[in-house]
Amino acid sequence: MGKLGENFEIAPSEAMSADKPIGSAIGSALVRPEMWLSMSDLMTLADIKQASASEAIKKGKWRGADLAVRMVAAGRGGAGGKVPQVHADTLPADLREAWYLQHGIELHEKVDAITGKTVMVPDQKYQPDAKYQKALSIARWRLDVIQPALNHASGSPERAAAVSEIADVARLLPSGKRKKLTAATVYNWIKAYEAEKLSGLIRKTRADTGEKRKTVSRAWDAFFERHIDEATHARVSDELTAHIQSLWASGERGWRTITEKSTTKLIEISRDLKVIDFEALPLGRSGDKASTKTQFGVCCVSRRLVERDRDLKLIAIQDKDNAVFQDYYVPSIRRNYNSLLPRQIVVGDVHPVDIMMRREDGTVVYPKAIAWYDVATNEIHMTFVLCEPGEGIRREHVAQSFEAMVDEWGLPQLLYLDNGSEYSWDDMIDGFTELSQVSKGGMKVADLDGDPEVNKRVMEQGKAIVRSLPYNAKGKPGIEGAFGNIEQVFFATIEGWTAGDRMNKKTHAKGKDPIAFKGNARDFLEIAGKALEWYHKRPQQGAKMRGKSPNEALRGFIENGWGKAVLSSPEVMALAFSNEVQRTPDRGRISYTPRRGETMYFYADELLGIDHEITVKVPAFNPEFVFCLVDGEIICQAFPEQTYGVLDSEGAYELNRRKKAFRRQIAEKRKHVALLSLTEETERHIAHMPDAPEAPVNAIVDAGIIDRMARMQGESRKALLDEAENKKPKGPVEQWKTGPNEVLAGFQFAEDEE
Repeated sequence: MGKLGENFEIAPSEAMSADKPIGSAIGSALVRPEMWLSMSDLMTLADIKQASASEAIKKGKWRGADLAVRMVAAGRGGAGGKVPQVHADTLPADLREAWYLQHGIELHEKVDAITGKTVMVPDQKYQPDAKYQKALSIARWRLDVIQPALNHASGSPERAAAVSEIADVARLLPSGKRKKLTAATVYNWIKAYEAEKLSGLIRKTRADTGEKRKTVSRAWDAFFERHIDEATHARVSDELTAHIQSLWASGERGWRTITEKSTTKLIEISRDLKVIDFEALPLGRSGDKASTKTQFGVCCVSRRLVERDRDLKLIAIQDKDNAVFQDYYVPSIRRNYNSLLPRQIVVGDVHPVDIMMRREDGTVVYPKAIAWYDVATNEIHMTFVLCEPGEGIRREHVAQSFEAMVDEWGLPQLLYLDNGSEYSWDDMIDGFTELSQVSKGGMKVADLDGDPEVNKRVMEQGKAIVRSLPYNAKGKPGIEGAFGNIEQVFFATIEGWTAGDRMNKKTHAKGKDPIAFKGNARDFLEIAGKALEWYHKRPQQGAKMRGKSPNEALRGFIENGWGKAVLSSPEVMALAFSNEVQRTPDRGRISYTPRRGETMYFYADELLGIDHEITVKVPAFNPEFVFCLVDGEIICQAFPEQTYGVLDSEGAYELNRRKKAFRRQIAEKRKHVALLSLTEETERHIAHMPDAPEAPVNAIVDAGIIDRMARMQGESRKALLDEAENKKPKGPVEQWKTGPNEVLAGFQFAEDEE
């Protein structure tokens, strides 16, 4: 019965006593005061006797107010063990206000949206349950509707006529619809009011309102109800629901496929329950209904059950089709670009051009356009690149294109960049933000969702970066639509155009490849330039352009005093878009080897004499010079070193010039130093340091063994000398330690004859 059927008592009267100071702790009474008053509370509040209170409750009406009455279980006593309670909001106005004031709550006027009457309501934080208040307002509206019939006796012709009159009038219902009530509905309301007064007109709610009922399907529930308990039933329902939700989230296409796959899943779950009656059913076929008495029929999952979780398909769309997710689901806001000036926001992007060309070797190539779009005027600046096989847009391509755009348009105030791999962001962000720094705030770079590491480093360096969301056409204002316009209207007239779908190309004959652009790169640039010129001269519609062409829009800004910003030195661009390497100069010379090309050598007089590592910044394209930095400061520009022939006298002159420059540098350095005698400087220096200390004798070691060893050695030497003097000299043969030789036994040497 909802609020009317809740079985609880109000807080003890002393807890809501008016003697309590406002703000004192009285449980939850001040936050959500209990609105139901017992008989004793009503008697105290109205200062009436019990008989008067009982009579008012019995009639359900008191002093013109219709009372909402409920019966709740009593601790003891009461008719049938129940006692009545009255809702405070249905009391007469003075008593209702007095009740609120007792609890420190002030009332203010408000128009009831349902009844249209002005009522007194408390502050928002003190208002009772909103659902009950709405139900109470609807009950009062119903009472107003049936009041003409209640004025007549039950069963009288007058009441029947009044009911017919009520049912014959189309009226605005609380739901917002306008329609007629049936006579049966009016009689039901009259019957409910006469039985329970105003409480009878309050819509009854289920005791389990808010709790999701665990069901699978009518057929399945009816079949398994007598075989499984509620817990198992709930588990099957949860498992089936999780499977349906997972199918949506995984990107399964359409409700029909999900119902089919969910049905077979439910069959598998049902088989695991080991219910004999289910196992005895024939399998049937997909599409069977409950009436077929098959497993497919009992487990058939309805479209209604599947559609309940359709919103989970957003997960699959986000994971698998980010373009659709960004275009149709991600929240967006409307922006107005009418107040922008030219070059205030320039958007950069890389677009493939759907025009088939052929290289000199016959291979197919599609040009890529590095595009810059001015948001204020809709102008587009394009640089076309014909990449080699396996090659993409490189850093130097973007740098060249940006320099060409700046030469023609001037420096943009805010550069809004696409989050694409073509820009090699880790390098390109450094280039654009370096340009932002050297321009001293003349240009800022925008990046909304780039590489966290790049953004972190850039933020630490104090660089302003905003970058477009990946694959977010809305994040690049205007450029996607403008380029699509150029493709479909202007480039479509160029021979070789394939209409954007390279797997399903526009062809001149079915089943054959399209005819490629017949000219070379120069021819294509000339024709594409004419198409862009047409784009800039053609009037455009919309709230921003209003029939003006991009050229006319730019002319209007110029006539109003606008002018472009230019760089004071072209070398600034080369410094911004440069590759940074570390080199140690060798007699004023440094080397650099590009990724594609031979080693290059650069020379500067300022590098002479430097024998430590320095930072060298090499322009990303066409390195006609390099910047040399020490401790972050530019010390010079080094230019390509010339190679001289063996007999070229210019080489000797250049060598003498370098030697003179080196001598001048050394002479300049001499002005700031004094040559010292290093010997005298060493003597001066060591004079401040203590001499080596003399070590004291701490122990005496007995050296007698040394003397004995010396004496024994002398005696041994003397014995050897004596033995040598007394030994008889040996003959020649005796000198060899060999055995007797029979051949030489009788032989006599000449020395022996003497």
